[in-house]
Amino acid sequence: MPNESRSTKTDPAPAPVPAAPAEHYHGFWPVFLIGCSLVVILGWEIHVAIVTRASTEQLWEQQLRVVDQAKHLQTELEKIVRDLVELSKTDDTAKKIVTKFGVKITNPSTPAATPTP
Repeated sequence: MPNESRSTKTDPAPAPVPAAPAEHYHGFWPVFLIGCSLVVILGWEIHVAIVTRASTEQLWEQQLRVVDQAKHLQTELEKIVRDLVELSKTDDTAKKIVTKFGVKITNPSTPAATPTP
């Protein structure tokens, strides 16, 4: 029976192996991950916008306080300068200061209204 193992002509052809079914990829996971990424990015943008708005409002309030302080300081300085000019009419030292720095008092007719944004 040694010939039987050598002879392949008489052996029937081997049965074909069934091919593995083609893998079917679903679009769920890529779309889900992209959607999650977009939600995270949108959330981050909203967070940044809220923080930026809060800091802008805080800065606006600080600027308003600084402007009010500057107006108050300007009023006080104008009073001091007017008093200095009045004093310079009778005091030589005050007259030297007024002359040295060229202090002149002008009476503004009506202060220009500053537009408020």
